[in-house]
Amino acid sequence: MLLQVKSAHFMYGDVTVFDNVDLEVYEGDCIGLVGANGAGKSTLLNCLAGEYALTDGVVERAKGLTVGYLKQNCDFVSDNTLFDELMTVFAYQTQLLTQIKAVSQQMSECDYDSAEYNALANKYHALCVEADVKDAYQSEVKVRTVINGMGMAEFSDRVVSTLSGGEKTKAALCKLLLQRPQLMILDEPTNHLDYKTLDWLEMFLSDKKSTLIVVSHDRYFLDKLCTSVWDLQYGEIVCYKGNYTKYKQLKAERLQSLSRAYDKQQKEIARLNDYIQRNKVRASTADMAKSREKTLQKMDVMQAPGGDERPPRFNFDYTSEPSEFPLTLNDLTLGYGNNILLNNVNLQIRRGQKIALLGLNGTGKSTLIKRIAQQNPYDGGKIIFGKNVRLGYYDQENLNLRSDLRVIDQLWFDNSRMSQTQVRSLLAAVTLGADDVYKRVGELSGGERAKLGLAMIMAKDCNFLLLDEPTNHLDLPAREALEHALAQYTGTLLFVSHDRYFVNSVADGIAELNNATVTLHQSNYDDFVKNIPAQSADKSADKPKQNPSGYRNARQRAEQTNRAIRLKKLEERITQLESLAEQLNEQMVQPEVAADYAVLAPIMQQLADVNAELEQTLALWEELAQN
Repeated sequence: MLLQVKSAHFMYGDVTVFDNVDLEVYEGDCIGLVGANGAGKSTLLNCLAGEYALTDGVVERAKGLTVGYLKQNCDFVSDNTLFDELMTVFAYQTQLLTQIKAVSQQMSECDYDSAEYNALANKYHALCVEADVKDAYQSEVKVRTVINGMGMAEFSDRVVSTLSGGEKTKAALCKLLLQRPQLMILDEPTNHLDYKTLDWLEMFLSDKKSTLIVVSHDRYFLDKLCTSVWDLQYGEIVCYKGNYTKYKQLKAERLQSLSRAYDKQQKEIARLNDYIQRNKVRASTADMAKSREKTLQKMDVMQAPGGDERPPRFNFDYTSEPSEFPLTLNDLTLGYGNNILLNNVNLQIRRGQKIALLGLNGTGKSTLIKRIAQQNPYDGGKIIFGKNVRLGYYDQENLNLRSDLRVIDQLWFDNSRMSQTQVRSLLAAVTLGADDVYKRVGELSGGERAKLGLAMIMAKDCNFLLLDEPTNHLDLPAREALEHALAQYTGTLLFVSHDRYFVNSVADGIAELNNATVTLHQSNYDDFVKNIPAQSADKSADKPKQNPSGYRNARQRAEQTNRAIRLKKLEERITQLESLAEQLNEQMVQPEVAADYAVLAPIMQQLADVNAELEQTLALWEELAQN
């Protein structure tokens, strides 16, 4: 057991966050911590990481346990470049290589028959063995692998302190992944990662080299990695074995069982009370009534089982249909200066389609949605709306909300024909109740602002929705409520989301933004991902763009075959180099070789050349495998 929590209790002032919590964490566990926004998930993580002290109870850790903690908004401060900062993880390995080089130089400068030489040879051998054990020659390869996998390659030479808040959090996660502590505590590590980076992160973490406790709203992530789920609700934690999908099933079964047991006990209590009331005044039955009273007093009365807190009720209605093609893009070009985001893009969306716009971060997804919604200037082409289109636009930054207005006034200001009763009812539907309607918009949490933004769309008669990251800041119950509402929506939908589960549940088509063009795939997210190898375009400018139909021409097939051959040859060469390095290390430890510098020196030089080539070959293989 790595960690144990006993009778934990935590309070903010006079508010209890959680009480009487008992938890156990074993090596190899991957635990997903779920709960509504404000339930206390981040507080619990802070307590487990030792950042906060419990009000009562204890957190016991295994002796020597190494713990790494990624906070949700990490202020990563360093004057190093990102690459240099990540290399500090391998400072000891770097020092070993420096020592090996220095000892090698010293050996070359002294008589190989001398005692000094023999002492240096022994030291050199010991350092080489330790370098192999510590995998010192692969430090740079490991750093570049994580930087590339996390989509941070373009920031390698940037000073960490100059990065944005989100980039700093990703940099901190990169460092944590390289450190590989025994226990990693991650608070929303998937925020703002694109789908390819998420796939890479899941693969990296799936090797079980670290035990994980994770808070995430990404249900794909929780499904792929979690071995158990902790459900924090009403100050209590219930542990469920299995991934997120299994948790949902087990929780429903548990609540159903508790509800049946509660109903049964309530009926028994009612029966006993009825008997007591009818028989306590009769002399012949008074003793029996007293016996029933004692039974009732001894009974451990169950609390009514608390289900999930009521999720918001989203509903997007409209009264009139638009024309057959609500949106057409003709030769659309978008960019900033020399940065071309879209180049002569053509796209037509049919009435009733629900299209998810996917692409790597920085490819222009939000820019495209915003230009369509606001008809901002663009460099070339046309954005054409069909007849009778009534547009609803959700901006992920909620820039259409005024911080100085009260919540009720914000919705009323935008929909003056609604009565106050209608406004309050709509706000209540999205769980902005009586305590919230008179708050200033600027006082709302991110989740509350998101619900207000969606309520403003619900108030309008929209047959075409443009949604830019609508699930940001929403907890899991709210996300599930929104995806259910959009699945029921019969209008047309174009949206951007990093939530792959949400995309898979809502979208019937994927518009892939890559290499400044948009390719429409008539599939859900799961099918789209399965076909990525056939659909992906090479990042180099001279690679032909993928045919929308998925058909590969002769040149494309030849390039794919050539890539597979190159990968196989690189793998064979890596095996050869690793074997050769092992042989050379074995030769150097032979007494007759270690004692004769004339024999040892060329072997040392050959080993250095082999390690250098191995490092280059591994880096080349990594680059080719990721493209």
